[in-house]
Amino acid sequence: MTSSFAARLQALAAARSPLCVGIDPSTELLQQWGLPVSASGVGRFCATVMEAAGDRVAIVKPQAAFFERFGPEGMRELQVVVGLIRAHGALSLIDCKRNDIGHTLAAYGEAMLGPDSAFGGDAMTVSAYFGFGALAPVLARAVATGCGIFVVVRSSNPEGAALQDARLADGRTIADALADDVTAFNATVGEAIGPVGAVMGATAEGEAAATLARLTRSFLLAPGIGAQGATFESMAASFGAAAQRALPAISRGILAKGPSVTALREAIERAREGAFRVFEG
Repeated sequence: MTSSFAARLQALAAARSPLCVGIDPSTELLQQWGLPVSASGVGRFCATVMEAAGDRVAIVKPQAAFFERFGPEGMRELQVVVGLIRAHGALSLIDCKRNDIGHTLAAYGEAMLGPDSAFGGDAMTVSAYFGFGALAPVLARAVATGCGIFVVVRSSNPEGAALQDARLADGRTIADALADDVTAFNATVGEAIGPVGAVMGATAEGEAAATLARLTRSFLLAPGIGAQGATFESMAASFGAAAQRALPAISRGILAKGPSVTALREAIERAREGAFRVFEG
């Protein structure tokens, strides 16, 4: 039987690094790298990143938007890079933040998750604006295929705070209530760390401590280091004991060093060291 997503991720994070390298082939980066702003440019960009990342990281996060904008050819490159990630022994997290209800959300899961899906991802990001209960179809898909889901709980952008800190009738913030739902679902799976992770911005502070304390059974995808102002040290301080389940995510801070494979590798090595310091406490 194939081990669960959480078990595979935990083993890879300990052996390689908990660092999550984001692949964001934006117009600015493609131009900076001297590549055409096209699907073919995206393909060359991804191949270079994966050559540099090799077997150094546990998980790689392609941002679907930068592929989708080039239509079918761009989406083909998303398929290709997921295959490259798998070939390097890492896990792929397709950052698409899908959300809907019923069979529509089920179809998103069928598109993104599992070896029999169109894109073959090991995990995907979702948002929960329709309510955590509406995520049931994609959560079921994740469990059935041994994949993971990362729910946006607290984002790294300042605009999200007003909604995430809004309070329900029982006094909990929306973020805290969502964290409770994530933890309750993972408890039903019966593993120490379940298949549902949480996106918790590395820049989070204040109310975030209470939210983190509720996410006792989740990996925590932590974007925001570097370009958005967080450091490994500040993240370790704000995450506390939860930092040992954190996956610091860096995109621009690494990708800006390209197109030199050597420079990218050096940036990845520095980030790996920082991520290990957080992971090991």
